[in-house]
Amino acid sequence: MTTSAELRLLAVAALRGTTDAGQNVFAALDYPTWDGSYPILYLHTPSEDKESLGRQGGPQFTVTLTLQVSGRVEVENLQDQTGVAEATVKLEALQRQIELALINNPDLMSQLQQFPFIRTEMKTDGTGDHNLGEIVMSIGLEFYQGPEDFFPIPAEPLEGITVVVDSTNVYDPTGTYVDPMFPDAATPAPRTEGPDGRAEGGLEINFPT
Repeated sequence: MTTSAELRLLAVAALRGTTDAGQNVFAALDYPTWDGSYPILYLHTPSEDKESLGRQGGPQFTVTLTLQVSGRVEVENLQDQTGVAEATVKLEALQRQIELALINNPDLMSQLQQFPFIRTEMKTDGTGDHNLGEIVMSIGLEFYQGPEDFFPIPAEPLEGITVVVDSTNVYDPTGTYVDPMFPDAATPAPRTEGPDGRAEGGLEINFPT
């Protein structure tokens, strides 16, 4: 089963060590482990849409998850606003590194149908002693969920199959058998056609547990 939580963790693993953020890549509930250094990436999944594939058969959905990757950089404030420009360059580098790490990643692609959209926003703050820059990438992850991904339908496990043959070709036109296996199907004697209620052969198949 493919889930939003699973895809978020796969994205974290794909981004660690593959961008300027190094190991500073965190998912939900991981933020307290940050040591305060930049750049940093943090991921969460703010929205998920399920679209039904139709009324026929069991419940089937095309699911589009929005994976949000937020990155922050810090640059010392320089004269003539060059710190803002440097922060912007760092953000653009992060954007490209994130795309290279995620798009066509084998671990992700094995769970996905496509990346239906990627939306990117950047902003910088030139006030204070340091320039802070932030990039927010909203990445669509499309995948399939079927009946097997939801409430399991209770069922008894199939342990074996028994096949009993009582042919319609009359072998015994007058015999009456006690406790025939298929009493409702046996033709009463005297009979000119079967079945007569006897087990004439069979097959038993047992499935290993």
